[in-house]
Amino acid sequence: MKLTKVIPYVALLSVLAVSACGGDDKPTAEPSGPRAGGNCEEAAAAGRPVHFGAEESADLYGLVFGDGPTGIVISHMNGGDVCQGMPYAKELAGRGYRALVFDFAGFGASPGSAAVPQARQVVAAATFLRKDGASAIVLIGGSMGATASVAAAPQLTPPPKAVVSLSAPTSFGADNALPAAAKLTSPVFYTAGEYESSFADAAKQLYDATPTSVPRTLLLGEASANHGLWLTDPTVGVQPLRAKIAEFLTVNAPAT
Repeated sequence: MKLTKVIPYVALLSVLAVSACGGDDKPTAEPSGPRAGGNCEEAAAAGRPVHFGAEESADLYGLVFGDGPTGIVISHMNGGDVCQGMPYAKELAGRGYRALVFDFAGFGASPGSAAVPQARQVVAAATFLRKDGASAIVLIGGSMGATASVAAAPQLTPPPKAVVSLSAPTSFGADNALPAAAKLTSPVFYTAGEYESSFADAAKQLYDATPTSVPRTLLLGEASANHGLWLTDPTVGVQPLRAKIAEFLTVNAPAT
């Protein structure tokens, strides 16, 4: 005989009442459309898919790892997607952060919106994380994504708690990091691989352009040609540099 479980009427009302509560606008539903991480599906499965950017006329897809109060936007390198920063995002989530990796417009799952500067896409990502529940924001980017992160930082209100620039060229596309560095008010960590030549020089230029009143750090990855997000990757990253960046985050933007 088939048995049917009956939920008591009062209990059912309680469930419905709880479901109706929570009138904030925090994004919860899984978005329709493409899912970021198609090039690393197994690793991406643990991430919460998100969709944002309409306020910037962009159509951006990403993944969130963790749910801590300090949100970190990780911006990928040219030719890449969320898969580049995902290992580091998972590590940060394990330390109590809320980490968002997303595909810039025209990369990965995000359709092209060439008219939207990448710095504004980083702003959209930070805005999303605040709506998602983050009370503080950190910007981390690799190469192209680092240029966009530095360029975006002065545009955020309130400003980010910290910025980490990994192998940023001084400019990329519509974004120019040099004048933005001069406007920074947030603690900033500039780095590149010691053997990256032009990118190491760019890190020094950005450091010099940053006001001396701002807590600023310049540290190159010793004896390394690693580029961008590979500097912080848990597997192939430069371990002494990774430790210094972890310390920088703990001091300026703790997870809790």
